[in-house]
Amino acid sequence: MTGTQPLEVIPSIDLLRGKVVRLLRGDFATATEYGDPLEIIKSWEAPEGTRIHVVDLEGSRTGGSVETELIAAIAAIARRYRIQIGGGIRSVADAERLIDAGAEKIVVGTVLAESAETTEAIVARVGPSRVVAALDLRDGEVRVSGWSEGSAHSLSQMLKFVESTGIEEILVTDVGQDGTLAGPAFDLYRDLFRKTRLRILASGGVGTLRDLTCLGRIPGVRGVIVGKALHAGTFTFREALSTSLMPDSVPVRIVPCLDVRDGRVVKGVNFSSIRDAGDPVECAMRYEKEGADELVLLDISATERERQTSLDTIRKVAGNLFIPLTVGGGVKSVDDFRALLGAGADRVAINTAAVLNPQLIRDVAREFGVQAVVLACDARKEGDRYRVVIRSGSASTELDVVDWCRKGEELGAGEILLTSIDRDGTESGYDLALLRSVSSAVRIGVIASGGAGNEIHFREAVELGGAGALLAASLFHDRHLAIGGLKGFLLESGIPVRLPFEGVI
Repeated sequence: MTGTQPLEVIPSIDLLRGKVVRLLRGDFATATEYGDPLEIIKSWEAPEGTRIHVVDLEGSRTGGSVETELIAAIAAIARRYRIQIGGGIRSVADAERLIDAGAEKIVVGTVLAESAETTEAIVARVGPSRVVAALDLRDGEVRVSGWSEGSAHSLSQMLKFVESTGIEEILVTDVGQDGTLAGPAFDLYRDLFRKTRLRILASGGVGTLRDLTCLGRIPGVRGVIVGKALHAGTFTFREALSTSLMPDSVPVRIVPCLDVRDGRVVKGVNFSSIRDAGDPVECAMRYEKEGADELVLLDISATERERQTSLDTIRKVAGNLFIPLTVGGGVKSVDDFRALLGAGADRVAINTAAVLNPQLIRDVAREFGVQAVVLACDARKEGDRYRVVIRSGSASTELDVVDWCRKGEELGAGEILLTSIDRDGTESGYDLALLRSVSSAVRIGVIASGGAGNEIHFREAVELGGAGALLAASLFHDRHLAIGGLKGFLLESGIPVRLPFEGVI
């Protein structure tokens, strides 16, 4: 992941009044209690030598170690682990007390920002290898005293000072992400790598195993603090450990989409305002030459006019391609599915017919294999929920998008093509909340669709959305972005892609 070194996963417990709790964005009023710290540590079944991060929350806010006796008990019982303790360390005496209680490392934050002299004295007393510098950031500002106050020093100033002390590790928390499970601040850690060569421990927002994978791709990030995701049962420590030890080399796929009506490629905004975008065969050949990994062809007139997808168009496109072709639109039966595969499609996407008759997913999966079945799910946000929309965006249903995608996976879909109708054609970015909600709920791959406008949007869809493939249409049709250049950008970001033909990047 990070070079030749695996990402160190560091399970975390935050202590408040003797119990393990988690805060949301550092707000003590949002504390959720999870129980006895010793029982929680035991439940992780962590191997010997695992580093455990312990935070004294009240000490962090008020100064001085409030949970010293409990911390000593944790260190005594958990001797097979390496205990790292933070919160309330404001003096050399505080540091010595925690080292004597059994801590292998101590974490300094507020004192780091408020007293260079005390910090240097602590480092001199216990040694730089036993001190971790903690920087808590909210909107780029360094926060202290349990995140309740701002610091007078900038991030750059703090990094320079930490480096001068000989401290080797820096624990950086994005307060805005902490406790949200919404994903880490990936751009923050990329920026940190450009500013420092300290070993970076990332903290805040981890909610999926893919978050660990994506963090591990960022140079300089050597460890990650994981708390709420473990307490909430999102994944187990063993699963996190396995993920960190196995670099993800599966390439992310770039998938241009051809929306076809009456034999012509068209494009619109929010499934309306349709305009002509060219000949499907010419577009398909251009995209393959530019390095596309796959092509999706959707006959958008097939469903709305209740007619069969144009097989002639499929044959022409498939006959000129070597990359996989996924076709959708107007598929109502097993026979329709068979006809499209016979015309040259490698996979078939089904949407409206699957909603009206979910058994169709099971039937085609049994006959043609799950690898040939793509569940196309068009989503529209209504209040706080996402609803499934059918008939090319013209008819809403009462189906919840996450529930429907889970059911589609159970019935035999091999991948989900997830389109945000609200973002379609806007180039305002993928709907990351929608993507993340689905990708974290299913085990099959998710193709992100709707809203791509620049290279960063694609990266966000992978890192924050959890997408395994990235679909776009107007951005490629209008030549605002070249596939080869996009792949080069993703590769530089640490995201594996299949390299385009030589000379494209």
